[in-house]
Amino acid sequence: MVFNIRIIERQTADSDDPLGRDWYGYDPDATPQELWENNRGDWNVNEERVSAESWATLSYQGRIILVAELHRPNYEVLPANAKGQRKKALLGHPLPPGHPIHEALIGSPVEPARGFTYEPDPEIPEPADPATSGFSEVLDEPGARGQGLQMDAAVRREIEDAAQDRLMNYYRDEGWTVTDTRQNRPYDAVAMRGTEKIFLEAKGTQSRGTSVIVTRNEVDHARQHPGRCRMGVWSGMRLVDGKVDLEAGRFDIIDFDPQDQELRPRDFDWTLPGTPA
Repeated sequence: MVFNIRIIERQTADSDDPLGRDWYGYDPDATPQELWENNRGDWNVNEERVSAESWATLSYQGRIILVAELHRPNYEVLPANAKGQRKKALLGHPLPPGHPIHEALIGSPVEPARGFTYEPDPEIPEPADPATSGFSEVLDEPGARGQGLQMDAAVRREIEDAAQDRLMNYYRDEGWTVTDTRQNRPYDAVAMRGTEKIFLEAKGTQSRGTSVIVTRNEVDHARQHPGRCRMGVWSGMRLVDGKVDLEAGRFDIIDFDPQDQELRPRDFDWTLPGTPA
């Protein structure tokens, strides 16, 4: 399903707005990023249900006007309001024109009411030709150079969970105490051993894994904690009857210290250090 937020004309936000917004709603002069940041919260949503979603949209006057890809975790819990409620805001980024999900959803009709709804998943168009679309390696597929998008939610969850379990188990076997934090932090786990503390990020891909998709929050966190972030990359993953083949692919653990020259925005594709351009 797609998490759709129905917005109205621009409104002035309350002085105690939990997102620190000056306004929310539709502003025809706002950029897609500004529209997203000012309308992604705050919502009283079911955590389990929203965690399963990958796409979100904004709709205005009965039509979808913005399409976003959600991150993992795909929401944050906001400070308690005056009633003691702790609502949530989505985490993600707007998709540009030409992206297959953007093209499948933009302009689609929805009921013009206020609030949020869950809309049907988009019908995925045929993959674009990378040579003409401007999007290289759009899909996460065997043989692709770097990690791409995985459109099948069940496959994506199997891959993500297997990669994280493998990374956490590696550090547990090395004597670390590992805590899963993937639902509430911009890193997947934290590992402690004595007074030492490191942050773990896991990436799983069916591609060759020369690059992986990292979010702005992940990059920002890594830069705020230099030398203390590790990434486990399981490349060449394969599924057999819907389950990850534990013997397939390659697993590498590297320092997560992204430099500007290694990043290209999508969120970001991070070219792993030492990989030929």
